[in-house]
Amino acid sequence: MIKFRYLALVLALLCSCQNTDSKQAVVSDAFAAAEQAYKSEKSQTTANKFIDQILSKIADNPKDKSQIIALSENAYNVAKENNLVSKQRGFLFSLIKEDYGNSSTPSRISELAGQMTTIKRAGTANILYKSLIDNFQNTPEAVDAQKKLDPAVSNIPQYIVNIGEGIFKGEVDKFGINRNAALRYVDACEAYALSYPETEDAASHLFRAAEIAKSIQTFPKLMSLYDWIIDRYPNYEKTPTTLFLKGFVLENDLKNDEKAKEVYDHFIATYPNHELRDDVEFLLENLGKTDEEIRQIIEAKQQNKEQ
Repeated sequence: MIKFRYLALVLALLCSCQNTDSKQAVVSDAFAAAEQAYKSEKSQTTANKFIDQILSKIADNPKDKSQIIALSENAYNVAKENNLVSKQRGFLFSLIKEDYGNSSTPSRISELAGQMTTIKRAGTANILYKSLIDNFQNTPEAVDAQKKLDPAVSNIPQYIVNIGEGIFKGEVDKFGINRNAALRYVDACEAYALSYPETEDAASHLFRAAEIAKSIQTFPKLMSLYDWIIDRYPNYEKTPTTLFLKGFVLENDLKNDEKAKEVYDHFIATYPNHELRDDVEFLLENLGKTDEEIRQIIEAKQQNKEQ
């Protein structure tokens, strides 16, 4: 019986490995096919399909920084060749973020700033131009940025605060928020962390951006902001809170209990003595339960204390 169970386990493991290898082979084949199709006929259609495969490959290995950089550069060139401007911006952003020490960073920031100006994101463009002047002095891009920067822009943190003041003014939604102004503020905070990544307040700007992204329910953006803080700023005082909030949003807003559990487990392993640990353990114990079920549990515990 023991030998039979052992054999069954080995076979199960072999099947699992074969399934994983098979899946990777399919992904690799799809990537290669899309790449070949693009090389054979360069068009926006084949470019979009190839870029989709690049994004899938990045998503499969989100921790492989060198691969992300290489794939992003490839995708950026494909997007630029085919005038896919929004995708070009996205990969420029990724390259600056993932490879800030690259000698091409000044030109990348300058190009991104120019594109932001084109889509009428002047606030974001000004932050990027100011970063060139502050961080890449005497480069051609810094000289050019000096000509394009709004003369009124000197103190970038205060400039971002001023952008944020528009969130509660003008055309507001039922929650009292001006969505367009909120998006401009999130963009500005991201631009600051992107172009001033080593400053002490980069993480706090991302955290404030995440709060606004949550309020307007732009969840893909919210998740990317949470991950940015968690991955890049482990020593930031609110990083544990950010990890907690990521799990909470996954559970309650995105209804992904499996991913939420992974985040909660990671929180307990990473911050075993944090003040939020009890809350995380409670959420873990009651994962998947309805609000009514949780309410009953809380009431029962309260009654036990009172007895």
